[in-house]
Amino acid sequence: MQITNYYQILNIGRNATISEIKQAFRKLAKKYHPDKVDINYNHEQTENAKQMFREVCNAYHVLHDVQRKAEYDRILQNIERNQQAKRTYYDKHDGINQNYSTMEILFQALLHQNYEIGITMYEQLFERCDKRGSKWCIDDFFNYEDSRDCEFLIAEAYQNLGFSNGSSSASERHRKLELAMHIYESLLSAEGKRPCFKHFIKEVKDRLKRIYLYHFSSEGYQQMVHIPLSKIQDLELSKRETAWMYKKIAEFYVEIDLFPHARQVLHMAFELQPNLAGAKKICKTLNLINQCSAT
Repeated sequence: MQITNYYQILNIGRNATISEIKQAFRKLAKKYHPDKVDINYNHEQTENAKQMFREVCNAYHVLHDVQRKAEYDRILQNIERNQQAKRTYYDKHDGINQNYSTMEILFQALLHQNYEIGITMYEQLFERCDKRGSKWCIDDFFNYEDSRDCEFLIAEAYQNLGFSNGSSSASERHRKLELAMHIYESLLSAEGKRPCFKHFIKEVKDRLKRIYLYHFSSEGYQQMVHIPLSKIQDLELSKRETAWMYKKIAEFYVEIDLFPHARQVLHMAFELQPNLAGAKKICKTLNLINQCSAT
C-alpha cells in the first residue's frame, strides 16, 4: 500500500504546528497557483504546476484538520512500519543467502588446506554478522555433525597458522593458537553432551596437548593467556600421559627458575606415575632424592 506523504509535499516536519502548516501552504499555493504560473512556461511545466497545486491543497486539507491529521498519521505510521519490516526481512534474507554461499566456499577452502583464505572468510563472516547485529552460529548452515566437522577444520586452520613461521606477528600467531584452543575445547564439551565424532576425539586431545605445552615454553608463556593445570585434567588422559605432561611443565619451570612451581607439578606427576620415566635429571636439579631413586 502506498500513500502520499503530505509532510514532504508541504516541506514541513511531522511536529509542525497549525500555524506552520498554514504558512507552508500559503507559500506553496502562491508559487503553484494556476493564475501565478509564469506565462512563459511550456505546456508540460504548466501541467506539472497544476498537479503540484492540487497536491498542496490536498495536503493542507488533511493536515490543518486535527482529526483528519490524526487518522492520516496513524495510517502513515502503519505503512512505514510495514515497509521497514519488509526491508528488514529482505535484508536478512539476502544476508542469509550470502552467508550460506560464504560458508560453502569457506568449508571447501579448509578441506583443501587453504587456511589463510578459509580463516579470512570465517572472520569476515563474523564481522558482517556483527555489523548486522545478528547472532552467528555454524549450526545455522549445516547439520550438527557437519557443523562440528567444520569447527574442527577452523580450529585446525587457526592452529596451523599459529604455529607457522609466516609474516604474522607473534601476538597474531598467539591469538590464532588461543582461538584454536577454545574451539577444540568447545568440541570436547559438545562431544560430552552429544557424541557424534568419536573417530577424532583423540586427535582433538592430542592437538590440545600440543597447544597447552606450547603455553609452557619460552615463546608461549609470556604471550598466551594463563592456562591452569585443570585444563590438562579435563582432557581425561591416561595417568601416564598426564604425568608426562606434568613432567614437561616442571622442566619448563626449572628452565625459567621457578623451582617451587616445578616441585609442585613434578609431585603431581609422581602421584599419577610413581615410576615416571626420564625424570632423574630434573629430580636431581630439584633435590628430590626420593623420587629420583624411585625412577
